[in-house]
Amino acid sequence: MSVELVAFTRPNPALSPESLAGISDIAALWRGQGTFQENLIEYAGRVCYRSTHRMGTAPNFIVDRVREGHEDIIEHVVVTFRFAHTQEPATWRRANRHCEVTPAGEDAWLVSGNTRVWLDLLRQGIGLETLPFLRAVAPRVYTEFGDTAPTEAPELPPAQVEPGRLLPAPAGNARVTLLAFTQPLVEDPQARLHHGSATFLVEGVSRACTHQFVRHRLASFSQESQRYVSLEKGQWKAVVPPAIAANPAAAQRMEEAWAYLQQAYADLRAQGIRKEDARFLLPNAAETRLVVTMNFAAWSHFLWLRAVDRAAQWEIRAVGQRILEMLHAIAPDVFADHWQVYQESFGGAVEAFP
Repeated sequence: MSVELVAFTRPNPALSPESLAGISDIAALWRGQGTFQENLIEYAGRVCYRSTHRMGTAPNFIVDRVREGHEDIIEHVVVTFRFAHTQEPATWRRANRHCEVTPAGEDAWLVSGNTRVWLDLLRQGIGLETLPFLRAVAPRVYTEFGDTAPTEAPELPPAQVEPGRLLPAPAGNARVTLLAFTQPLVEDPQARLHHGSATFLVEGVSRACTHQFVRHRLASFSQESQRYVSLEKGQWKAVVPPAIAANPAAAQRMEEAWAYLQQAYADLRAQGIRKEDARFLLPNAAETRLVVTMNFAAWSHFLWLRAVDRAAQWEIRAVGQRILEMLHAIAPDVFADHWQVYQESFGGAVEAFP
């Protein structure tokens, strides 16, 4: 059996500390002390704890999370291999249903998985030939396997996409940024669909919006935690539905309710109630953010339901349309059908809602 590294998560080349000046805290990615892929993993974890200002200050951040079993953050890095002269990969989905396995010629297979999937397979003694490559991409994920020498990862030219920008009304402060993606250079459209992936930072959205996101099971999420992040008065913002913003009486009533909840939260905290219990007071309107990764097949399903369907809720539809614009830019053949419906139904622009 021979193994070839054909794709792995790479940064959106349009992103740089200069291009992100004054935009969120994404520039913290460049303050990490590891490979880009490790920096992405650490950034996702620190989004959960609202501690991106500490990027690069804890060399064992990833090692400690993996040892503790908090492995969701390592799901944002995807690695694809081509295996030849073997039939072994045909059975690997039995060992881990989250890997993608497709034929790539006679006795050859493309296999994709995030670094958590590969970690699980390695722990089962499967695909051990990949370890030198995986250690080149994200060495701190695989420290339990000793000091296997990494193999130099090849250069893969990604497409360029502009950084995220503020969405127009009514999404308010919502912003969608393409952080990274993987795009295997293969001709088979089905292979591109199942082995391509993209990672976005979605911020300034409501918990009502992210509750819809997490209904998409074939995805990876790292969301700001209300259990660990202090949300006393003034520490959280609210997303206002446009129908309420357009109604002064309704808007005033909602503001009154939020002011009451903020004060009640602060009172509970002052009484020694832990954040994980005080958060029960917080509304669905509470602003949040998350790092989300899906392969192109999962993004396709998401877009049909959330971006180009007028029945979708206004907030996630606005976010979904921005995601579609970026995905179409990096993989126009994969998302051509979504793009056509978007152009015909919405005029090719993120919809402004009444």
